[in-house]
Amino acid sequence: MQPETEHSLSLERKLKLHEARESIIGRLAAKLPTSINLDSFLQVIVAELGRMMEVDRCDIIKLTPEGELRISHEWRVNDNVPSSLQARIPVDVATLSQYLDVRRPIKLDDTSSPELDHKVRFFAKSLGTRSLLVVPVVLDDEVLGLIGLHHTRAARHWTDEEVAFLVSIATQLAIGYQYTRIYNDKKREAETTEALLEIANTLNARSDFGDVSSAVLERALSLVGADYCALGVLDADEKRISLAAFKAAPHAVTDKVRGLIETHGQSMDVTEYPAMVDILSQGKTLKLHETDLPLPLRVIFNATLGGRAALVAPVRIAGHAFGLLGLVWSEQRDRFKDHEVALVEGIADQIGTALERDHLSAEIMRLKSALHERYGEERIIGQAPAIRRAIELALSVADTQTSVLIQGESGTGKELLANLIHFNSGREDQPYIKLNCGAIPETLLESELFGHEKGAFTDARARRQGRFEEADGGTLFLDEVGEMSPTAQVRLLRVLQDGEFTRVGGNEVLKADVRIVAASNVDLERAAEQGKFRRDLFYRLSVFPIRLPALHERREDIHPLVFHFLEHYKQRTGRFVSGISKEALRALVSYDWPGNVRELENAIERAVIIASGRQIELDDLPTAIGNVAAERETLARAERAQAASEGRSTTLAIEVPSSMEDIERKAIETTLDYTSGDKTKAARLLNIGRKTIYRKLEQYNGQQTSNSSPEEN
Repeated sequence: MQPETEHSLSLERKLKLHEARESIIGRLAAKLPTSINLDSFLQVIVAELGRMMEVDRCDIIKLTPEGELRISHEWRVNDNVPSSLQARIPVDVATLSQYLDVRRPIKLDDTSSPELDHKVRFFAKSLGTRSLLVVPVVLDDEVLGLIGLHHTRAARHWTDEEVAFLVSIATQLAIGYQYTRIYNDKKREAETTEALLEIANTLNARSDFGDVSSAVLERALSLVGADYCALGVLDADEKRISLAAFKAAPHAVTDKVRGLIETHGQSMDVTEYPAMVDILSQGKTLKLHETDLPLPLRVIFNATLGGRAALVAPVRIAGHAFGLLGLVWSEQRDRFKDHEVALVEGIADQIGTALERDHLSAEIMRLKSALHERYGEERIIGQAPAIRRAIELALSVADTQTSVLIQGESGTGKELLANLIHFNSGREDQPYIKLNCGAIPETLLESELFGHEKGAFTDARARRQGRFEEADGGTLFLDEVGEMSPTAQVRLLRVLQDGEFTRVGGNEVLKADVRIVAASNVDLERAAEQGKFRRDLFYRLSVFPIRLPALHERREDIHPLVFHFLEHYKQRTGRFVSGISKEALRALVSYDWPGNVRELENAIERAVIIASGRQIELDDLPTAIGNVAAERETLARAERAQAASEGRSTTLAIEVPSSMEDIERKAIETTLDYTSGDKTKAARLLNIGRKTIYRKLEQYNGQQTSNSSPEEN
């Protein structure tokens, strides 16, 4: 049927319109009480109106909070009609209202007419239409949206009867829309209340913070559909925030963000991030979309955090900020709805309420955290599989009486692992005695272990208890046990077998309940095979062997170790250091560390003292580390030059996160290596001007840009 060309509709057409209107109203009346879904409701409306009005396209146009227009629902007569679904029309509604009253029907029979203002023609062109009828859906002077009817290829005259018909339909839609919105708001409110009640029950049913936080974050993810979430807790001075819990959805890809956590540790300085400070001080939830960020930050947000949107809500106790609850989405999405924000804020409030309870006391948590930081040097830093396996083994054997043998190169942290075993053994309140067998002369080692009687040897002027007696009921840590003399090995074996010993120069048999943890930087099994260590003692000590990896076997842990020692020695020496350069950090990671973690710690302590008041640079590190870095850089440049001479391409490794300036500089310098310093060729390969190359190099070298243009290559 062709559209009406006269200024009035035929009786047949009027009858069909009225019948169709009654049908829509009847359908709304029948379905709204039992089946309320706003999206489905609007989709049905555009389809019914499009067919009824015999147009090419019918859509719902919504006014966005930013003042733009967005096509939210659409019907097309066939696939040949261009789609505008989800299109955002960059027309400022306030400006457009000066030319068109969006509160009244708008008839544009021919949008190409030169009589129309250019802004109106642009508006119509943005909608992809030749002939347009727009009817507002208004309720209590609020424009809920616009119904758009389009002829995309030909002009059409819109009659007064058609406009009146659509106005009556829009009135019914406004009522139905309000009813649907109220219903959905109440439904969401009920769902939010039910979800928060469920979380409250979870918090009340458990007392372990790890269990509570894990369960709450997992439920929060399922409720809001985020990819991952994290809970951070402030320290006592409210300058640093520590990761208390992290949870990811089953489908989420979080390798990079987990790597970031492992690299930089689970604690960060909040004073370096003004947005965090504002959230904590003002108590307002941050609603973040990638489009809100400048390009460099957006790249980091996308690439490193895997995020496109985030909600960060403060966790408060008695009105005071205690931490932050953050949720991140990896898919692009529209602005957050009020009920989503309310749900996240409700979960944060629930966590705060739970933390006020005695068995999840925030003060206890803070004291434990402070105690942990006070003895930060005792922590084992690392997430590499080998070190995590060693820690798991240590914790699994800690609460037994079994003897443990820890083996590893010097400086790998054997004593730290022994500490971990003792303080989780159930004997932590009993004596913990340490003895370095390699630091005591052979003639005195037996006396140190078992004590001596008065007059047992020269200078033995009084009876003295040995380390076994001192450690009775607790733990005895024997470091460098492979340095023991054969005689001391025999006596140690007897104690391990019978639990009995005598003091040097005495006859009294003594008993001691001592748990032995031994450590050695040599392979005791091989030493036993070579006859340098008693085989029977080796078997007695190595009931439960644990091997600690060398630092070069777990390079992924060098980053967190560097930052840990950096913070530790800043506080210990009182020296301010603003950070460490990427060149220095890269050199630390590439070095082989024959002295292991102890050598790394010494290098950082030295660098903190040298670089007081500024950033640690490559020159502040020990010479051996700088030499290795220089050799590797020379080799890399030679490889790039070789690739260029052979006509091969080469690769450029970029660290993330990196600033755009750092990435640009790396690309230019690497390309210059590839071209053996030929700036003209480098500029051509980079598709930039040669002057740009010179200007950038002068910036990198801290020089002033010359007014004259260099002519050399």
